[in-house]
Amino acid sequence: MKIEALLFDLGKVLIDLDFDLGMERLAARCDLPRERFEEVLLDDKWIRRYECGEISTAEYHHYLRKHGRLQMELAEFHESWSAIFLPGLIVPERLLARLKQRYPLILVSNTNECHAAYIAKNYPVFDYFDVNIFSHEVGSLKPDREIYEAAIAAAGKPAEALFFTDDRKENVRAARQFGIQAHQFISVPRLVDALERHGVDVRRL
Repeated sequence: MKIEALLFDLGKVLIDLDFDLGMERLAARCDLPRERFEEVLLDDKWIRRYECGEISTAEYHHYLRKHGRLQMELAEFHESWSAIFLPGLIVPERLLARLKQRYPLILVSNTNECHAAYIAKNYPVFDYFDVNIFSHEVGSLKPDREIYEAAIAAAGKPAEALFFTDDRKENVRAARQFGIQAHQFISVPRLVDALERHGVDVRRL
């Protein structure tokens, strides 16, 4: 089926990140060994609730202060927690601009309110997307069904008419199970090749 809309992941596809940069700043301000603090920070129950929007950044910060013994006020936590993002975009703006000329662009990201706000303020990437599907707003994380259903509904096209790229294999696999034509992101040249194979004539846009 002809591609009618393009779906993109955010982290490690559009914006690069280095988790250690944020961990260094946070771990330096807690009374636990870094390994133990990282376990608290990434506790599956809490991080999932946070990125599904069940709890706010303030509530997550309170949890880290209590259980991770983080000695940091909320404003500084916002800044340190967002230090993971590296400057610039992975996919060039000129490519996003060319794709936007002909296709609706939809962002599908597992993220939280703190990171979404930081990226909106510091990167131009959201300007290129018609719809942002954030896990903390739809209450579902990739690779769960509900977030893909939200993306399909936002596109207003059949799943088979959507092209999706994500850096994680499990997210690509799930998208394919739901009928979406999906590509695992490795590099921009490979993405361009995959788009071309799916009938998106990038070089002529």
